[in-house]
Amino acid sequence: MSIETANSEALKPVPPVLPVLPVMDDDSSVEVGRRRLPSRYFLAPLAGYTHLAFRRVIRELGGVGLATTDLVQATTLLSGRKRAMELIETSPEDRPLSIQIFGSRVSELVEAAVWLEERGYEGIDINMGCPMAKVNSQGGGARLMCDTDGACETVSRVVSAVEVPVTVKMRLGWDSDQLTAPALARAFEQEGAAAITVHGRTRAQGFGGEVNHEGIRRTVEAVESIPVVGNGDVRSPEAAFAMRRSTGCDAVAIGRGAMLDPWLFVRIGRSLAGEPAGWEPSAEDQIAFLVRHFGLMVEQHQEYSCLLFRKFAAWYGVRLGIPEDLEDRLRRFESFEEFDEIVEQIRERHGTRQGEVATALVKVPNGPVERW
Repeated sequence: MSIETANSEALKPVPPVLPVLPVMDDDSSVEVGRRRLPSRYFLAPLAGYTHLAFRRVIRELGGVGLATTDLVQATTLLSGRKRAMELIETSPEDRPLSIQIFGSRVSELVEAAVWLEERGYEGIDINMGCPMAKVNSQGGGARLMCDTDGACETVSRVVSAVEVPVTVKMRLGWDSDQLTAPALARAFEQEGAAAITVHGRTRAQGFGGEVNHEGIRRTVEAVESIPVVGNGDVRSPEAAFAMRRSTGCDAVAIGRGAMLDPWLFVRIGRSLAGEPAGWEPSAEDQIAFLVRHFGLMVEQHQEYSCLLFRKFAAWYGVRLGIPEDLEDRLRRFESFEEFDEIVEQIRERHGTRQGEVATALVKVPNGPVERW
């Protein structure tokens, strides 16, 4: 399949969600390059969220096959900027892990990959999927998909420079007229990429509209043997299994769904084990998760954690049974003492929340990212 053919073909409408059926195999592990990952269900990178504390607290619940860091710009990594160092900070418990890098200069991406390998990091992920305007304006993220020759050169040179597996995260294309993911995936495989993750939307969609399972399926069919990881709008075990069945993808990467329900990987594991649906963590487990996440964030960011933690409240409120007024306070709290006070009130009033839609979903913008 040529890149020109991929651009010209119109993808079919999104297929309906299929009824829940058993997943396609009993072996939950998957190989990416020389890495054997314990589960086919991954924690996807989310800019501003998938820092070390969040990765650790999700891993402690269980079921995560691979986690990938928030995207880090190669230039800032090589210059040793504090923000970049925080993004790649890890711990022995934070495994398996890949570092996601982006940038417009191939030489810097190569140098950053070598720098990471020399310091013991075990996987490099090249970001060609971020829809954010500030990333695309620098020639990174989804913008790379518009320069197919440049994208292939980037993958080839990074793969040649390191021994660790190099993967690529991308979208279906820039817009509906440039659906390059299938052809690029095939080309990247030939250049030595160990796996491809494809988010089932175009860059122009941002996070609006439907995830196109057919587009992911065509990407799966375009490669010969490397794993393709499906991504987009997976918020339940049923949705994860449906994506694997309808697209044939080897694994599923879950981002926003894990913030809406931190136990999603646990639920997937229970479903794979044949356990009954409908399991819920106890009230104490939910509150303990909230406290543990904040505690891990304090370990990494000290007093700055109060500001950083606020944005998680809008995702957690419904699943953790936090009353709306206390969620609002979590979005504004300013001290460790205030956090402790809020937690005590949550213990007393847990489960009295009336709304069922997470506040964050109300605030997530729709439509092209130019509006963001």
